[in-house]
Amino acid sequence: MKFVTKFSVLVAISMLATGCVTQRGVEPSESVPTEINVDKSSSGDQTNNDALDKEVDGSEQASEDEADEANEPIEVPKQKIGVFINANEFPSHTHVGTTKFNNFSKEYAYDWQIASTLFTKLKAAIEQSSRFEVVDVSPKVKGAWQLDFVVKQDNNWSFNENQNALRKSLLADGVTKIIIVQEAPTVAITECGTYGCSEHQSEGFGLFTRSFLGTDYYIASASFDISIESLDKPVDIASKPLFKELKDDAMKNVRIEEFVPPEDFDEVTEKELAPIKDSIISYFDRLAETAAKYFSNQ
Repeated sequence: MKFVTKFSVLVAISMLATGCVTQRGVEPSESVPTEINVDKSSSGDQTNNDALDKEVDGSEQASEDEADEANEPIEVPKQKIGVFINANEFPSHTHVGTTKFNNFSKEYAYDWQIASTLFTKLKAAIEQSSRFEVVDVSPKVKGAWQLDFVVKQDNNWSFNENQNALRKSLLADGVTKIIIVQEAPTVAITECGTYGCSEHQSEGFGLFTRSFLGTDYYIASASFDISIESLDKPVDIASKPLFKELKDDAMKNVRIEEFVPPEDFDEVTEKELAPIKDSIISYFDRLAETAAKYFSNQ
C-alpha cells in the first residue's frame, strides 16, 4: 500500500514537472515566425514593365509634340510694297491774276510733313491686311525717273529694259509692287469762253488762287502725279478704273468755298492755310484707302 502511494506521488510529481516545462518553453500566445519567400523573378518583371511603360509614355509624348508642330500654321512671307515719295518740304501758293503781270508762285516755310504723312497713311491702310508690308525704297532710288518700270508698246504693257537692273534689285529685296507719288504741275482750273477754254496750272501742292476782275477762287491743290506698278509682271496698276478719279486733276484740285480771304494776300499765315492742308490730307486718305482696297482683293 505504501508502495502504491509512493508510486502515485512520483507519477504526480513527474506530471507536474512536465507541465512546468511546457509553460516555460513556449507561451500559448507566442507564434513561431514563418520565413517569407520573395519571388525574385516577379520583382525583375515589374522593373521591366515600368521601363516599358516609361518608353511608351515617351514615345506618345514625342508623337504629340510632332502633331502639335504639324498643326502650327506656317508663316507665309509678306508681300512687300515699295513706296517712293518725291515732294517739296513746304507748301506753295500759285496765283493767276487778271493779267500775267499779276501772276506769282511762292513757297511758305510751314512744316506740313507731307511726305511722312502720306507714307504713314499708305502703310497703315495697306498693312491692315496681314499679307503686306509697306517699305520705303527711297534709299535705293536716285529719282522718280528711275521708277518708270512699265511702258506701253502697241497697246501692250511691257517692262522698260532701261530700268531692269533696279527692278530686279527691288524684286531681290522682296518688293513686288511699287507706289510712286511725285509732286508735279496739275490743271487747277479750266475757264471756257467765247474764244475757247484756257487751263491754269498749280505748280505744286498747297494753295492755288485765281483772281479775275474782282472775283477770287481759292483751291486746295494736291498737285501730285500718281503711279502704281507691278515689278514681277508688266502691269500699270494706276491705269485701272479703280484709280481713275484719283488721277483726275479735277479731283486733285478742290475749290474751298468757305475759305476766308487772308488778311495779307502775299503772306498767307499757316492758320489761314489750315483748310487747304486738310483738303490735301483728305486726298491722301482716299489714295491710301483705294490702294489698300486694290491690294487686298488680289
